[in-house]
Amino acid sequence: MDQNINKDEYFVRRFLCLGSKDNVYRSNAQHSKFSRNDVPFIERLIADNVRGIEVLDCIKDVSVNNKACRQEPTMFAYAFCMVHGDDVVKNYGYKMLSNICRIPTHLFQFQNYCEELNMQKNNKSGWGRRHRMSISKWYNNFADKAPKLAYLVTKYKKRCKWNHRDIVRLAHVKPTNERIRTILKFIVNKEMDDVVTLHESLDKDHKKVKLFLKAVIDAKECDDKEQIMDIIADQELAREHVPNRFLSDKEVWGVLLRTMPLTAMIRNMGKMTKLGIFEDEQASFYVNLVRQKMKSEALQKSKIHPMKILFALKQYNEGKGDQCRLDWRPNHAITTILEKAFEDSVRLQSRTGKRYLLAVSASGEMKKKLVGSPLTASEAAGAMVHTIVKQEDCVKTLLFKNNLERPYISTIDPDDNLNSIKRKLELLSSSGGHQVTFSTWARDNNDFDVIIIFTDTLKREGDSRVAEPFDHFCQSHEVGAPNHARVIIAMTGKPNDHVDAVEPCDVQTLNVIGFDPTTPQIINSFINGFNFDNVSMDGVEVY
Repeated sequence: MDQNINKDEYFVRRFLCLGSKDNVYRSNAQHSKFSRNDVPFIERLIADNVRGIEVLDCIKDVSVNNKACRQEPTMFAYAFCMVHGDDVVKNYGYKMLSNICRIPTHLFQFQNYCEELNMQKNNKSGWGRRHRMSISKWYNNFADKAPKLAYLVTKYKKRCKWNHRDIVRLAHVKPTNERIRTILKFIVNKEMDDVVTLHESLDKDHKKVKLFLKAVIDAKECDDKEQIMDIIADQELAREHVPNRFLSDKEVWGVLLRTMPLTAMIRNMGKMTKLGIFEDEQASFYVNLVRQKMKSEALQKSKIHPMKILFALKQYNEGKGDQCRLDWRPNHAITTILEKAFEDSVRLQSRTGKRYLLAVSASGEMKKKLVGSPLTASEAAGAMVHTIVKQEDCVKTLLFKNNLERPYISTIDPDDNLNSIKRKLELLSSSGGHQVTFSTWARDNNDFDVIIIFTDTLKREGDSRVAEPFDHFCQSHEVGAPNHARVIIAMTGKPNDHVDAVEPCDVQTLNVIGFDPTTPQIINSFINGFNFDNVSMDGVEVY
């Protein structure tokens, strides 16, 4: 019994992180609908009050500590507990609504899943008293942070067919103070004159709310560039607050850049370059601004993975967006900043203390580009090796081409950079290197905690498996320690590629189809057993 419970707990963590009930992660996959059949392990656990509370603690931890690369599985699992749990589970779960749904997008996703599950369960929408009160508390939890709520409800206005007006009306939200009342009036578009009337008030936060909402209204109606720039600068509006007619103006973007978050800045670097921000008479100011925003301290605070920066760097150097709707001429200074940010972020990665074996294919197929990226499979694999070699003390790297039984000893070491690793992989693919038999090499190299295989595809012509022979060598020669983690990455795989004979209970193996900027996060979560800590809700920042 205990063994089954432990498995179910693991399956919950795996579902939250992978969005899948088996041990396959499909990179670049579009969100697919979830159903009751996807989470039988959650249904089994919430049948027991104590286990149901543990599931909710797990969901809270994954959400609060950003352990999942996609929010949909977390919100679905949370909604499932709130719909199918008993009173004990629901009462406990609704207390953490503000911790799990930190921004309106999460709230809309949660509400959408709740309605779908309730319609399937009893053909009702699910707007019961407990649900309405919890939604109402979500808005009122910002009573002492009303300016933040004003920012959130105007930036994240709608998602999954839901918007704030519908949510507020259906939940019958009753404001607990005048600040929240003003925001709710703005949401439901009632008494707008009162919303924007800036009467004198001793409540500074209330006045901030009114100033901000007035700025949002003024920005929407504004037709003057100088005026919109003043509004943005004065109230620190985000891109989502600015009408589309101004989003092709260089000076407007220059004002937005000053307060733009790091990830948003990286995402919009091509757009700003296209507009010429980094090439006019104020170019040095904006280049230095980008440099300041990408200092080591900011990178460490954002916890951004090096691969996300590398993907952005390669896309930027390509001079066009992944949909080819936007093109630009890369700026050398910005390229240099991104390159330095990549190396800085590599050094900032936390150490696991595990022993790694990295097996990298050097076949010609690895020169193919990843799905939706200008990065080749070989470049991405090399960057992953570079990141792991830099942060871990015990890493062995083998390179292989066609003969998996006779790999090549890698000369990649911590002193290498991305370019030198790329050259070493290219040299092997063209002229070879120091080759050994796997059995001979394995005598002095074993007990690895993590084995990662980077290959192009899981299958070659004739349906022959690529990774299975190497995995077999590792097991037959006991290269891996007991209960070691195995990750098999088909770098050039597509989301709809089929994987044969996936064992859903295999907790040692993760199959990855394709590779995108979030893949390293998934791999790290798997290596750590998708573990979670029971975190307290006290002092958790609501955002």
